[in-house]
Amino acid sequence: MERQLALEILLKYYKNHSYLNMSINHCFNQYDLTKFQKDFITRVVYGTVTYQLYLDYIIKENITGRIKSYERLLLMMSLYQMLFMDAIPDYAIINEAVELAKNKGKRTAGFINASLRKLSNVQISLDDLSEDKRLSIETSHPLWLVRLLMKQYGKDTAIDILHANNTIPKQTARVNTLLTKIEDILQIEGFSQASLSKDGVYYDGAIISTDVYKQGLITIQDESSHLVARLLNPHSSDYLLDMCAAPGGKTTHLAALMNNKGKIEAYDLYEHKINLINQLCQRLHVTNVCTHCYDSTKLLDIYQEETFDKILLDTPCSGLGVIKRKPEIKYHDNSILDELEKIQEKLLENAYPILKKGGQMVYSTCTLNKKENEKQIQAFLLRHSDMKILEEKTLLPTISDGFYMCLLEKEQK
Repeated sequence: MERQLALEILLKYYKNHSYLNMSINHCFNQYDLTKFQKDFITRVVYGTVTYQLYLDYIIKENITGRIKSYERLLLMMSLYQMLFMDAIPDYAIINEAVELAKNKGKRTAGFINASLRKLSNVQISLDDLSEDKRLSIETSHPLWLVRLLMKQYGKDTAIDILHANNTIPKQTARVNTLLTKIEDILQIEGFSQASLSKDGVYYDGAIISTDVYKQGLITIQDESSHLVARLLNPHSSDYLLDMCAAPGGKTTHLAALMNNKGKIEAYDLYEHKINLINQLCQRLHVTNVCTHCYDSTKLLDIYQEETFDKILLDTPCSGLGVIKRKPEIKYHDNSILDELEKIQEKLLENAYPILKKGGQMVYSTCTLNKKENEKQIQAFLLRHSDMKILEEKTLLPTISDGFYMCLLEKEQK
């Protein structure tokens, strides 16, 4: 059953370009599955997408003729199991795949059987390829992304990033200090202290199924993003703007650091995302956030100059720092990068005038693309000489999730 469900999720993903986590959660809500089944489905689905280019390369090199999309996905999913899930013998993987293929008829079952038996014996060599092409296939990253990382970070660091992107991320949550203390959560079996965040915990299992999650004592949030609200360091008296707030993890963290005092104006462009923020605020007992559905590139139409004490601009970005959690990101069309950079610039230009003199702003992204990060900020500083950097940091996925954050201050004049 679990292989059938994994295949259905993959078929849906490749047909509709749906988000993997949403497709998996939808599946889990439909069926009464054991922990083993859920873990197996999750690993096979994410693993197949993570190594998509590598698996497809092997298939193309060894299987001739036209392959239908159903057949290709079944081959990829089965080949992933043979190459990366050593506890399962190849014959069992092949037998299960053939049983699934019988739903499409004898010809399909025969093709899958013959193809997988051939693939189980192939010797894979990438030695004849150039280094960047070899890395692209070996780590299953598009060639443009391999070249971007090598250019911006150097070969050695780029290789580390590429391999780190294919590792299984830790399940991380942020403790809701409005309702509890981290010391109390750490007393519960399965939880351990996160390495980077003083508000963070790791959990060995499905966080969403724990009682403390259901009670609003913790919320799922990547560890690196915990550091963003801490960097802004809000005070309980601050009037604060969160320009791109959905789904609300950083917004509610700011609220906790403010002890539910002061006021946070939280904006997002889409109504359904505003609903997510409101639901999270309700679950975490956050009361000092006011949400608005509006385009933050037009905030100058609403607010007077020098309105806010502090601003968080966690801007839309290419997401290249969180590929290990969302492997589908690396296959997105890179033509969107230029458009994202323009949106980021517009957001910065709307943030600048409504920040008070002496006020502080954090610009953050979950990408590693320096054109969206350091270079975006350098261009912003050239346009506004009264803005200065107080702190700037980049976290690589070799440590945690890839993140960029920059604390800026507007000078008193």
